[in-house]
Amino acid sequence: MRNSISKNSLISICPSRRQFFTRIQWKIATSFCLFAFTLMLSYYFTVIHVVKRPTQQINVQHFNQLPLDASRKQFKRILFWTSYFDWKDFNFGMGREPFVRAGCRITNCVTTNDRNLLNESDAIIFHPINYDPVNDAPRHRTSHQRYVFLFYEAETSGRLYPVFQPPTPKGFFNWTMTYRRDSDIYSPQPYGVLRRKNSTTIDTLPVPLSPGLLPPNSERFLQTMLNSTTQDNNTSNKTKQIVWFVSKCKTASRRETFFRRLFDFFPSIDVYGECGSKGLDCVPWNSLECDTILADYKFYIAAENSLCPDYVTEKFYRALQVGAVPIVYGGADYSAYAPPHSFIHAADFQSPKALADYLVLLDENPYLYARYFEWRKDWTVVRQPFDGWCALCAKLNEPMDSQSFKSYEDIGKWWFDDVPCVPGSSLKNPFRN
Repeated sequence: MRNSISKNSLISICPSRRQFFTRIQWKIATSFCLFAFTLMLSYYFTVIHVVKRPTQQINVQHFNQLPLDASRKQFKRILFWTSYFDWKDFNFGMGREPFVRAGCRITNCVTTNDRNLLNESDAIIFHPINYDPVNDAPRHRTSHQRYVFLFYEAETSGRLYPVFQPPTPKGFFNWTMTYRRDSDIYSPQPYGVLRRKNSTTIDTLPVPLSPGLLPPNSERFLQTMLNSTTQDNNTSNKTKQIVWFVSKCKTASRRETFFRRLFDFFPSIDVYGECGSKGLDCVPWNSLECDTILADYKFYIAAENSLCPDYVTEKFYRALQVGAVPIVYGGADYSAYAPPHSFIHAADFQSPKALADYLVLLDENPYLYARYFEWRKDWTVVRQPFDGWCALCAKLNEPMDSQSFKSYEDIGKWWFDDVPCVPGSSLKNPFRN
């Protein structure tokens, strides 16, 4: 039965004016009457005429199919906050596909340069040369994010870049991703690596002989080795001696001073680029035309423009891949980068003349020269490795509680001062005759 409110019941609440003797009493009575009337209307429309709606049920199955939130998401997002020179994708690629293509062990990472995804990103990549900390710094930062300093340049003048100056706050960067082996993520991408061939992985030397095999006859073995090495493509097809591709004619390493003295004792050196007479610019690491030219030479001058720890660039790997023996001049421990007898280190000689004498010896003795290619049986050259991106993805997948939080109070101190580069002016001995 439907409840109702009669007109008389409403009127009976409010007394008539004649019942009160003063104006004040009348006002009080009127206010009381209106208040009671409001309460009754509220009861009438909420309790009597409102039908309760059924409670909305959450579709648990649908909820589980939605993308997980930032704290539980399956994919790790890597945001390119800057470009890498002119490469918006850091010369790596966008999305998940680059990690699959690179053969990474863990491939659940996704790269993007969409800044609208800043708060949803796990790692933010900054290239110092392209970063403006004054006008282009991120406005928001969450505790789970890692700001990554990605840098491949060794020029000592780089300290003037704004990223190394105020207002970049202390502790801005959490991880480093560079060519230096003490980086949080070691990344040799623009330069190269040597990778051991799977078919020749051995733990000890000498290799034991299989049952029933005898050691090779000494006379036959030596004769075979001499014949094969003198006919090897790396030795027999070479028609020229030394080449140098160089674009910077004055450098912090003073390489130009050292090799100018070498020219005095070994004049048959061809120089390409802005500093030579050949005209062809062979700066691009992947120039096939330059690789073809280089393959015709026995030696290649792989001299770095800066003498910095771990700074081994594409010059070195280009020579190794095309079959020229690199003459290295740099501040790295090259024995950590390549096997013995795969390169010639200028620092091993007392003077440019001593180096020239050794090069003449190799040039005139095919067997001695051929020894510099024996490493190719066990190793292969990778000119643009993506190991660093694989390592970054793996590091982002480590449990947060196992990652000790870190930040670099002064990224300039870590990059320039902790393991400083050596000025070429301090190298006096190599410039003597």
